[in-house]
Amino acid sequence: MTSVLALYSNHGALMKMSSNQQSTLKLRRLSVDEFVLPKIHTKKIKRVNSERKPFSVNPFPKLGTGHGVYVFENQYFRYEGEWVKGKKHGFGKLLLKDGTYYEGQFNQGEITGTGFKFFSATKCKYKGQFVKGEMHGRGIMEFPDSSEYEGNFVHNRKNGYGIMRTPLTQYDGGYQSNMRHGEGRMVYAPMRFDKTSNGDRYEGYWVADKRHGPGVLHCADGSIFDGNFDNDEFHGHGLYRHISGVIYDGMWLKGFPAKMASKLHIVVENTPMIIRQGTPFTITVQCLNDENEVVGDDGREIQITAGFKYYQPSKGSALFDMIEDVEDKPIDTPFGYQVVHYPLTNQEQEQDGPSEEDDKEEEQELSQSQTQLDLKEDEDENQNSKEDETKEGEDGEKLLENERQDEEKEEGVDNSGGGGEEVEENPNNTSIEKESIPLPPPVPNCRSEEGICVWNDVYLAPAPPMYRPFVAMEEAENDKKSTSRGKPAVNKVDKMRRQKEKALEEKYAKTGEYVLMVHDVTNPPFLGRTLDPAFLLLKLKRPEAKKRAKKEGKKWDTSQHIKRSMVATEELDD
Repeated sequence: MTSVLALYSNHGALMKMSSNQQSTLKLRRLSVDEFVLPKIHTKKIKRVNSERKPFSVNPFPKLGTGHGVYVFENQYFRYEGEWVKGKKHGFGKLLLKDGTYYEGQFNQGEITGTGFKFFSATKCKYKGQFVKGEMHGRGIMEFPDSSEYEGNFVHNRKNGYGIMRTPLTQYDGGYQSNMRHGEGRMVYAPMRFDKTSNGDRYEGYWVADKRHGPGVLHCADGSIFDGNFDNDEFHGHGLYRHISGVIYDGMWLKGFPAKMASKLHIVVENTPMIIRQGTPFTITVQCLNDENEVVGDDGREIQITAGFKYYQPSKGSALFDMIEDVEDKPIDTPFGYQVVHYPLTNQEQEQDGPSEEDDKEEEQELSQSQTQLDLKEDEDENQNSKEDETKEGEDGEKLLENERQDEEKEEGVDNSGGGGEEVEENPNNTSIEKESIPLPPPVPNCRSEEGICVWNDVYLAPAPPMYRPFVAMEEAENDKKSTSRGKPAVNKVDKMRRQKEKALEEKYAKTGEYVLMVHDVTNPPFLGRTLDPAFLLLKLKRPEAKKRAKKEGKKWDTSQHIKRSMVATEELDD
């Protein structure tokens, strides 16, 4: 047993003892059982546990294991759930002061496992896997605009394969750092009035939320692009089948073909182009770019039409009153005047019209017949008797009378009814009703092949009844005649020519200058662009003179002619 000094409780008595008495004081040994510590009077302090709440059903568990509630000293976090050895472990709920909370599994004090988290700032909801407080693994994120992502997360970011559904799109494919990356498929909602969605569908590769690399784009209108993308644009080699029928297979630069057609061009050797009545002609059109290179796109729809110079009708005429009801409006041309449409067809026409050489021959025959008639009358007057002369004179008068009547009918004079009253001419020719002739079908549109369109066997059709430019021209001619002094003499050749021209105009187009027009009518326009039109002057003339083989007659034999003359002289002498 350890020896200790005995302590006296009365410390004052000890101090009063003399030194001799203190030295003679003998210490005795005390046992441990006899040793008593002095009582220390301290104020009892009540322990306050911060995790203990007056309203808690089950306060912080003893020894840190079980179910309990703990409020952190900063008053920002509050945990209620299972504890193991003083650490959050098992199922619990962690509530933040801003309203965000997590409810799910805990492991060794960390949010790890499967759980549900609500984000008060964004109103998003996540249900899935967590690792050390981060969304990591498979999960579903719901957004306040009813969008939803279902897929893989890595460190709170969409990463790996996932499906993102929004009110306007649905994407399923690869992600990297919250952005579409890798192979994926995007489907856009049908077309909306605000153009926020267009109904397209894309299948291909993505880089940083952009279409990048090989892919196929199916447009809502039916167009398909199969090729390479760069930064959401067509770039590189690609095949584009447009809904209008245009097909382009080649290189692309920033959303447009490397060679983009911009205008139309009519291939012709000389201008104006000379064509003949009743003779077909061929038109070739090319699609060119700004460098005048042929662009080899296929399926572009090209239309050709014709026009005739537009004449403004004079006020007060029947044509001027009718002009407002006509839908056909004048078209501007690069030749300094406007034109109106003229029928163009590829329907075969009769080619039996007279040529210029035929007209000359007919005029020569007519003049020769008139000369021969005069010579015959002179011979009859000198050689025949008076009775024959009288008879021939009567026949000649009848012939002249018939010709005169024909002339008067043409000029509007009727002598058959007596009185010889002149019929009023119709200068505008507007009241003459002609039998309606159906217009021939127009030339069909052509689809380009490698940037070229060709039309064969094209004709200018006969003018429709009351064709405005022709009526205006006739009005102008009649006005000139009415203002001129006297009535010009008209011979038979001119009358015959007029009759033949009228007959030809019923079968063929009128000779003169026309304009051929070529337009790009691709609908809808390819990539929103329409090619610039092309114009060409046409000069319509009468058919070319036919080369006729000369008939070989008998050669003149002077000796034979002398012999015949001598024989005839001898016979007269006898």
